[in-house]
Amino acid sequence: MHDKSVVQSVEKAAAILRLFSKKDPKLTLSEISKRTSFNKTTALRLCNTLEKVGFIEKVYSSSTPYYRLGIELFKIGSVILHSLDITSRAKPHLKRITELTGDNSYLFIEKNNLAHCIDTVKGDYLVRDTTTELGDTYNLNQGGGPLAMLAFLDNKKKFEVFNALNLSNEEVRKLDDRLDQIRAKGYSISRGEIYRSAAAMGAPILDFQGNVIGALSVGGIVDRFSDERMPHIVEVLTCAAEELSREFGWEGKVVQ
Repeated sequence: MHDKSVVQSVEKAAAILRLFSKKDPKLTLSEISKRTSFNKTTALRLCNTLEKVGFIEKVYSSSTPYYRLGIELFKIGSVILHSLDITSRAKPHLKRITELTGDNSYLFIEKNNLAHCIDTVKGDYLVRDTTTELGDTYNLNQGGGPLAMLAFLDNKKKFEVFNALNLSNEEVRKLDDRLDQIRAKGYSISRGEIYRSAAAMGAPILDFQGNVIGALSVGGIVDRFSDERMPHIVEVLTCAAEELSREFGWEGKVVQ
């Protein structure tokens, strides 16, 4: 039974808008009709309306008319991007990570070539002397969250970070090899790098263009990051990071 509170014409218009993608940026009326199962008259009426409000536009290629997404959607999308708050969006994921693992969870962002912890949820195995706190700042070449961000930065930014760290050529080579492994797996692992008795893992948060905008991390006593527990932690962390990335429009796969 159809929900009477839902306007069917709006649902149909949304179905048309969702047809467009990077793979199919332009579609003919016949393609729209076929993919939505709307008859051509209905599809044309909806397209005319969407065109009138600027959500799609008609273009021609060799005299064949095509439709593509319009500039008004870009304006709306820009408003959405400016309103996205990574802290509030990440909070449920941090709580979920801690709930499922019992360990501390963290949200990191990169700023001025450093990793900044901007939120955290504490777990059941808190040791304050070896625990990252809200506002703590680290170099990007150590720690679960920082390394996860560094691994997924574009090459220009990555080498800017390398220069800021004043690494030797050999140190750069070793770090670059490590970052390749992190990209291949989709997550980082750090043991005893910031605190000797602590370990942490990190996974990147990507936006709609695939740019890294932060990292989720889980950390705690090094003994809790045993080989037996690792698969569980990896699954919880990477699933959370992927879900959060999709909230920011990422549609691909994190693993490179």
